Amino acid sequence: MYSVLKVQIRKWLPLSYDKHHLWRKNGLTTPFNEFSLFFKYHPMNKMRYFLLFVVLNLTMNISHGHDTIRVMQYNLMFYGVYTDFCNADNNNISDKDEYLRTILGHVTPDILAVNELGGGTQTLNRLRDSVLNVDGVDYFEHASFTGSENAWFANGFFYDSRKFGLYEEAVTNSTLRDINLYTLYYKSAAFPQTGDTTFLTFMVAHLKAGQSSNDQQLRTAMVSNAMSYLDNHNYSGNLFFAGDFNMRSSYEQAYQLMVNHSNPHIRFYDPIDVPGVWGLNEDMAPYHTQSPRSGEHPCFVTGGLDDRYDFILVSEPVMKGSNGLQYIEDSYYALGQDGNRFNQSLVNPPNDSQPPEVISALYNMSDHLPVVMDMLVTESVDVQDFPGIMDDAVSYSNPVNEKLVIDLAALTQNGNVRFSLYSMDGKKLLWDNYLVGDHSSKIKADLSILVSGTYIFQLEFADGSYLSRKIIKR
Repeated sequence: MYSVLKVQIRKWLPLSYDKHHLWRKNGLTTPFNEFSLFFKYHPMNKMRYFLLFVVLNLTMNISHGHDTIRVMQYNLMFYGVYTDFCNADNNNISDKDEYLRTILGHVTPDILAVNELGGGTQTLNRLRDSVLNVDGVDYFEHASFTGSENAWFANGFFYDSRKFGLYEEAVTNSTLRDINLYTLYYKSAAFPQTGDTTFLTFMVAHLKAGQSSNDQQLRTAMVSNAMSYLDNHNYSGNLFFAGDFNMRSSYEQAYQLMVNHSNPHIRFYDPIDVPGVWGLNEDMAPYHTQSPRSGEHPCFVTGGLDDRYDFILVSEPVMKGSNGLQYIEDSYYALGQDGNRFNQSLVNPPNDSQPPEVISALYNMSDHLPVVMDMLVTESVDVQDFPGIMDDAVSYSNPVNEKLVIDLAALTQNGNVRFSLYSMDGKKLLWDNYLVGDHSSKIKADLSILVSGTYIFQLEFADGSYLSRKIIKR
């Protein structure tokens, strides 16, 4: 029951809200921490105390296994590699392990994407075994290491193997350094019996630093390669582009390639929808992620928080919840950022946006702040559009009344098509098999027994590909 309560508290009761309208979520680890954090970091506690128990009572009666997925992107700053300026004295990996354990134990991400990971596979193993899989946890796994074993700037990708399996890996760009692609599949309760699942595809990047025209051109080339890979391989559905982008404004060409791509299936969106000039702009202070330090340091970039370099961008289906995952509004935030640190450090003036030990760990861990976002699993069906199934091959009216008619006349393949209709909580309501060919190209489903609302239909074709769409019944 506790895991269900945790989901509902995350969704309904954000724990702090500042004058910049920036939600700051507190990672929830035990029932006692949830209650203590709630009362410590939220105003109007007496009234909220009553509301909390109302919510707890409701969750006991109406929760049906909805899961939340928490994603975290973090530049670890030379984790597992020493240089002449970042060394065992000022960036010791054992110290970093301790800081990371504090941060990740607080946030409890299900998916973790990282940059600046050195040392090859052994460093991936170290982070998994010494940071994530501790204190009784044994279920985190990682994707493969790519690039040079001596690289300073490799990416890493970790996931909760109870919830996800790794479906595919690829490198979408190798100019300067790799941009990695990872596709996960969600292990729903029905997955072992039905094979139905939801796919999530992540691209993780650490783009070229610097603000010269050459730096910007190189970032554009890197992003162009990655976006072309998605386009050429017909990706769609739940897509994420995460990383340290090193950009100071949304007007940069590389960013525009992500958010205004000609192919709408691979077009990305900023969950908090904050375009403009981010760098050196006090109005953007609530969103800045570099640097938590002022003053001077031989290893850390300093100068205070004045740049928004770190991102998790998502595709339209994630924003709208049309492909099995729904971004939870206002859940995106930079951990430790309270909007009051423009050109100042994370610790001065005093920062009470998170527990003191978390603020201290963030300050000592990296010259970036991590960004975090939450999603709700809306149904346990496969809503990934596989290559070869295009929107213009399937037509139907939406909203619908008593009957759903799906016209497959433009479909290039004939054969059996399995039709299924699901409620938004993943319950299969209707299903049937149809033979699509020269004499019949329409699927007709009687919806008269269903109440008005939102549903998802799924078509499974003879070649094993799927197409899923959301419909509204009047």
